[in-house]
Parts: sequence; structure tokens; C-alpha cells
Amino acid sequence: MTGAPECLTTSRLVLRRWSAGAAEMLRRLSADPRVVRYVGDGQVWTAERVRETSDSVLAHWEVHGFGWWIMTLSETGQEVGLAALNHPRPGTGLDPHEFEIGWWLAPEMWLRGLTGEAALAVRDDAFGRLDAPSVVARLQPANLGSAGVARRIGMVHERDTTGPSGEPLAIYRGRRPSGAPWSEAEALA
Repeated sequence: MTGAPECLTTSRLVLRRWSAGAAEMLRRLSADPRVVRYVGDGQVWTAERVRETSDSVLAHWEVHGFGWWIMTLSETGQEVGLAALNHPRPGTGLDPHEFEIGWWLAPEMWLRGLTGEAALAVRDDAFGRLDAPSVVARLQPANLGSAGVARRIGMVHERDTTGPSGEPLAIYRGRRPSGAPWSEAEALA
């Protein structure tokens, strides 16, 4: 694994490495019922949960050299969401060595393709720099938007399960092509 970059860039986004200051953006997103309706029990987050999650994300970066990214618009620098890659926590029903991918986006930015753009960059970082054999996502079946993003980046439905809060979950997986090391050229072929 090579050194962790400070940012990933796409045509419209800069994904910046998570920082302590990102907790404010996470607080705003997690306070919006539209954003968290398909996250766990669907309840808005407390300030304590935001702080604990942000601290956990920072620790994950320190230990593993990857984690959550702050999604910002290239033109304005506006923080609009997050794109995540982490090893799953205990109790998720996933192997702790998996590479779990996820995303949240501010509702005013929905339906612009930004989430797929960010997820593709994170997936490519996982397959390239981290040499991940696959990425996995846990999605509530009713979350059709996220299922569409998962399919857009090459993930397919693998199985159904139940989450820690009793919520139904669909597990999606995307596998790195076998053979030569991952490259963007392979993705476009």
C-alpha cells in the first residue's frame, strides 16, 4: 500500500481526507431526516454520536491509511457530503477485513450524479492503492438511489441480511477485475 493521499479529485469534486473539522458537516447531514432515513434506525443523530463517529473515522485513518472523505465541489469548495471506505465494525454481519464503501449527500445536491462520481473515485482508490479484492456496501432495500449508485460503480446484489438496528439490508459487492493490477483503463474497457 502506498501513502495515503490528502485528496482524490474527479471532474467536479475534490474528496478531502477526513479531519476533525468535518464533524460539523457530519452534524448537518445527520440532523436531516432525509439523509439518515436509510441509515440504521433512520433517526437523526445526537451530538455525541456525531463526535464519536468522527473520532472513530479519524482513528481508522491513523490505523489503516484510508477512511472517510469530505466531498467538496471543485468550483466553490462547498462541502456537500461524504464518501466512505472503511473496514466494517463488529456487529455489521461483514468480515472485519472487508472494504466497505458508502456515501451521504446533502439533499440539495441529489440527482446530479455527484454521489456516483465520488463513489467511483473511492472504489478506484480501494482497488488501486489499497489492492482491495472487492468493495461491499450495506443498503436498505428501499434506498433505490444508493442501489443505483452501487450498480453504477459495478456492484451487484449479493445477499440480504438484517442490520444492527433490525433494519433489512441488501449487501452489494463489486469485485476488482482479475489479472493485471487495477487501472482506470480497465474500468473504461
